[in-house]
Amino acid sequence: EAGQATPQAAAGAIMRARRTIVVGDPVQVPPVVTWPQRLVESVCRHFRVDPLQWAAPEASAQILADRASNFQAAFAADPEPRRVGVPLLVHRRCQNPMFGISNRIAYDGQMVHAPAPCRPCAVADTLGSSCWLDISSPSSAKWSAAEGDMAYGLLQRLADAGIAAPDAFIITPFRNVSSGLRRAARERNALFTALRADPKEWAERRIGTIHTFQGREADTVIFVLGAPGTAEVGARMWAGNAPNILNVAVSRAKRNLYVIGSYDAWSRIGHFAAMADALPRVRT
Repeated sequence: EAGQATPQAAAGAIMRARRTIVVGDPVQVPPVVTWPQRLVESVCRHFRVDPLQWAAPEASAQILADRASNFQAAFAADPEPRRVGVPLLVHRRCQNPMFGISNRIAYDGQMVHAPAPCRPCAVADTLGSSCWLDISSPSSAKWSAAEGDMAYGLLQRLADAGIAAPDAFIITPFRNVSSGLRRAARERNALFTALRADPKEWAERRIGTIHTFQGREADTVIFVLGAPGTAEVGARMWAGNAPNILNVAVSRAKRNLYVIGSYDAWSRIGHFAAMADALPRVRT
């Protein structure tokens, strides 16, 4: 995923190739940079390059490849159109409403929807159609135990319906919420026995932050928002101001998306407004 790769991570391979095809998406999660920003800027100044143009997280291998491409296309974006190289416009993975949300917030409505025909789905038959499960609850460092209980309540309903090893992820924007969800998984041996699933495997492979799920997919995604508190509005703005986080979150789900969190806190935060428009609200 070249959109998540730092430019220097790709430089060695590109230097050794006569031709390079760079494949990625600049509106999924950007490169993760562990260096302090001041150090990155200092290195760029030493080599007399603009960090906004050449250094992650603002620049990725995909962004530089798009900039260098002989072929150019553009998507409407704020504050100016986003230029890309050769866009792949036909989307085959996600059913609606996931496709519609991503198409609206990230691709200027230009994507073409061409998924495989929808098959019968035991998860949807049990939990209902994709929706936003609205819950108001206290939190500590973004983690709401009530939201975690609701997520595992959905899995319990699947277990009660006899659904084994569901193809599902539980994802969240925040590491503290991910840690809380993993702790909760390890405390629910009876649930995972009923699901015929390993709680350790679930905690490691099927629960995590959005950044750890780029490139992966499942039939069902349970999206736990966290950060419902008034003092956590900054965290919500971080997640919602750019399309990347939400775009990756919803497009991991091929068939079903169940959002858990405070509708009042999140529904008008940046691009999350598009998700609020697309999903029915279910008050709990």
